[in-house]
Amino acid sequence: MITADLFSKAAIAAAIAFGLSVTGTAALEMREAEAVVTILERLSSETGKTVFYDEDAAQEWFEVDDESSRLIPAAGFSEAGWKAAFDQTMTGFIASIPQAELERMMEEFADKLGELGRMTPEQKQAATEMLRAQMGNFDAIRAEGAQYSDTVAPYAARLKRLSQ
Repeated sequence: MITADLFSKAAIAAAIAFGLSVTGTAALEMREAEAVVTILERLSSETGKTVFYDEDAAQEWFEVDDESSRLIPAAGFSEAGWKAAFDQTMTGFIASIPQAELERMMEEFADKLGELGRMTPEQKQAATEMLRAQMGNFDAIRAEGAQYSDTVAPYAARLKRLSQ
């Protein structure tokens, strides 16, 4: 049986794979990307949660912050401004990951899911095949994030650590 945490991570991977789009807004500024990454580092450290991207992630982090540190408003973000900056930062990060590395990350995720979720070999194979089949849907996220990848590039290593 898959634990709730692993099920949640599987749902997250599926959400990413289905190519959720970003709300069109003004271009991401370097200071916004830096603020998003710094806030996520702090919140992730406080909560022990992994940073991921899907259409609800920005709202979830906003709520976590609202119940604790209130770093997001202190950095000058409104709720809508946070969502835009978070989405642009995360899609820019995803766009910056080379295709081969992205595929390897998905394989590693499938392996980890299979090990921690105590999946049968058949279940693990089915999950891996589903992830592989959905890899093509990353193209939409990567295309949307391409315009932000240069802005996010200085923070890619930090984002990668947060997303593992």
